[in-house]
Amino acid sequence: EEERDKQAAAAKLAEEEASKGEREAKAKADADKLARLQEEEREALLLRSQPMRRYLMDNVLPSLTKGLQEVAKMRPDDPVDFLAEYLFNADPQLT
Repeated sequence: EEERDKQAAAAKLAEEEASKGEREAKAKADADKLARLQEEEREALLLRSQPMRRYLMDNVLPSLTKGLQEVAKMRPDDPVDFLAEYLFNADPQLT
């Protein structure tokens, strides 16, 4: 009976080791898959952001830069309101 208990304990230990190995392998596979998905998502986001970035660089940043330079030069009491008015008045679509 003692021998049978030892064999049962050894079998249980072997089963636990195999189960642990399977869990570790699955966890590694899941981590690899998550890393691949995150990389794909980052690449897709970069591709989608290019038109927006180009628009901002071509249409928004020139006026915004000039407006911020005016704020630095004039030092108004309310720089946010000053900048908003400057940008509104500098809107090329209004002219």
